[in-house]
Amino acid sequence: MFYKKNNIYTLLNIGKKILMFNNVPYAQLNAEILLSFVLNIDRSKIFFIMNKKLTDYQIFKFFKYIFRRSKREPIDYITGISYFMNFKFKVNKNVLIPRNETEILVVEVLKFCNIKKYISVLDLCTGSGCIAISLSKLYNFENIVASDINIKALKIAKINSRNNNVFNIKFINSNIYSNICCKRFDIIVSNPPYISYNESVFADDEIKYEPKDALVASDDGLFFYKKIVNESKKYLNNGGAIFVELNSNKVNEIEKMFKDNYYINVKIFNDYSGLPRILKAEI
Repeated sequence: MFYKKNNIYTLLNIGKKILMFNNVPYAQLNAEILLSFVLNIDRSKIFFIMNKKLTDYQIFKFFKYIFRRSKREPIDYITGISYFMNFKFKVNKNVLIPRNETEILVVEVLKFCNIKKYISVLDLCTGSGCIAISLSKLYNFENIVASDINIKALKIAKINSRNNNVFNIKFINSNIYSNICCKRFDIIVSNPPYISYNESVFADDEIKYEPKDALVASDDGLFFYKKIVNESKKYLNNGGAIFVELNSNKVNEIEKMFKDNYYINVKIFNDYSGLPRILKAEI
């Protein structure tokens, strides 16, 4: 191999420099994550084996991942692993990478459920299934339905459900409510596509690796909000609530939709950056 000093310390430094040269943020952290993935060990253990030499194959895999990351491919797609609410999820290019901000939606649903007994949830645009699965793990719901129009995404969601030992979710291939027949739920949740076409042009390079149909919406990013709100009362029990993740640039328009549809106790929750991120509305 062309690296004479192929120990972990040297390889990490080379990997970090490649990422820094390509302006990848958190280059050191990214290099450590990718190397720990190659070695199949916890990242914290790397620092105790800095002199350990790698095989040629391990070195090849490491730099293969480094060069993929240098092109701004998200690290979660490279490893195929993402974490949400401290649960492990399989991800690939058919599903969005779960965001920390979306955890706020789950937290607010759980807080709301402490008010009184809620037993059923509908998760629209489920993607990887991270919201529905996390809710199932953290609260005793009797009935959860998770839908998505993308069959490949549903396949990943089903795998994640099995991997997390969750078996009370029914996954349905549905365009929003199209195949949700004759059912009502206590809670509806959704992280729908909400980036407008204009916003997508200026999106980060990493985001451009994610499935466009799970990110971008017509009608200036409002299409799915309108579709969800306008039909929601057919599927929501009295006293129930709907929680949606927000496009922070369209908060006023989305909030108005719910109020115009006679929802009550409409409340906005900010994310960790102070941006409006989650809307809750009760019926």
